[in-house]
Amino acid sequence: MRLKSDIFCKKFDKKRGTPILIGELVKQPNNTIPKEGVLTIMISRFLTNNQLESLSRQQKRDLQRQYEKSIKLLQSATGKTNLPVIFDNTTVTGFGNFGLLESLKRAVDFTGIVNKHFTVHRHHNSTYSAAEIIDTMVDCAALGLLRFDHMNQLKFDPGYQKIKGIDRVPDERTLRYLLSKLNIEDIEKLKKVNQAMLSMKAKIDAPREIWIDTDDTVITVFGAQQGCEVGYNPRYHGRSSYKAKVAFVSGSCELLNAGLYGGKTSSNGDFLEFFQETLSLVGHNTVVKGVRMDKGFFDQKNFTYLEDNSLEYVCKAPLNSSVWKVIKYLNSQNSWQELDNTYAVNEITVPLQSWERARRFVFIREKVKTTTKGNQDAFAFTDLYDYEAIVTNMEDLSPEEIWHWYNKRCNVENKIDELKTGVGIEQTSQNEMVRNIAFMWIKILSYNLLNWFRLALLPAGASSYEIPTIRRLILNVPGNVVGNGRYRHVRLAANQWLQQVVDNIKYRLKEFTCQRAWLLVSPSG
Repeated sequence: MRLKSDIFCKKFDKKRGTPILIGELVKQPNNTIPKEGVLTIMISRFLTNNQLESLSRQQKRDLQRQYEKSIKLLQSATGKTNLPVIFDNTTVTGFGNFGLLESLKRAVDFTGIVNKHFTVHRHHNSTYSAAEIIDTMVDCAALGLLRFDHMNQLKFDPGYQKIKGIDRVPDERTLRYLLSKLNIEDIEKLKKVNQAMLSMKAKIDAPREIWIDTDDTVITVFGAQQGCEVGYNPRYHGRSSYKAKVAFVSGSCELLNAGLYGGKTSSNGDFLEFFQETLSLVGHNTVVKGVRMDKGFFDQKNFTYLEDNSLEYVCKAPLNSSVWKVIKYLNSQNSWQELDNTYAVNEITVPLQSWERARRFVFIREKVKTTTKGNQDAFAFTDLYDYEAIVTNMEDLSPEEIWHWYNKRCNVENKIDELKTGVGIEQTSQNEMVRNIAFMWIKILSYNLLNWFRLALLPAGASSYEIPTIRRLILNVPGNVVGNGRYRHVRLAANQWLQQVVDNIKYRLKEFTCQRAWLLVSPSG
């Protein structure tokens, strides 16, 4: 059944000799709808030949009146919100409080650190230096612009450029080009930038003794990236992936080191090399006391290395046959220490099969409350337990304290999730593995800057916020950067909570700059 769009339209363009489309009719002066042809166009779009022939002239006029009345009502309803749009604002920004993060970067001279350690040859007529490009990419990751296409948003954000004091932002193709030119040596330079930044933080925070929390995670690859392998993947079974190892400072959650490996690499694969590199990246005024590890790192070689280097460790033990023999022995001795109605602990120093040394094991027993319902009665099973085993060389803590100390390691799982959702560390979009590693380290720089911003400047109520929350509530707030020179300021929508947070950040920033100034003039600085 044919529509009348090409037959029943009486409005023609005399110059072109073609029917005028409905869109062209609407574009008449003063947004008026011409009366002539309105009904014909409506009919041509919604009525068929048979329906048209059944309408009388009076019915067509009634339809036209109803149509014109509906148009006026709809135009009146939408006119209050369909406002004129003018693209001439040179002060607006989607990141109204980015200046607070930029202030921290300038207080620690982030660009100077990058210039000092990240020396990459650029063509003599290059518009941007390598440090400027790295700085832009770090800003993009901090603001949640994690894909290259999204990074171009800063090119059209005059407020951001006004805060930075720049006239233009590198195009995403420029960012890609720099990544394509980086090699293994350049990745080591990025690690030095991260090390220098964390060393400065340690100097401001005073000397400290730290524990390292280490873990690994699967990064699924959606493509044919170099170095990816089909290994263990709990979410996407059979998909190619990378394996990323990370090492955090316990408590402050600074990311000391990270490595990218093929998907078949086990947790313990290349771990000693990774951990030795981590120790080499620990900055001044910092002493590593020990490391907490998951059961994937349970290996005599790891324990021997840590013991020989006077490092403490707490590691979860897998419940293999050797460990079960120890559990059965402890049950036979009936030497469990009850903590409450559910948990009990025990300990023993014993060498496992093929071990050269005896080591301290702490066991946790949890009573399982299980019932099963039969046809008539409910039977309760007693003396059913779940077990957990921890191996350690710490001697100054009780079994219960060892258990609680190890459980604090679980925060590393939250930090890995924050790396993924906050700075997109799992987005490995580059074909070459070297470029993926380089991009990962740029995101690590952004993570550590945001983590420093969180610890040093945010008030107590907001210091536990994760990166996406910090962006949503504080940094990525639309506003206008108005005024010039000393009168330049940011105008935001009224928000009492945000105003209190920003005032607190500014107060803490003054204290931070005082500490930084003293560090610059002190002999040890």
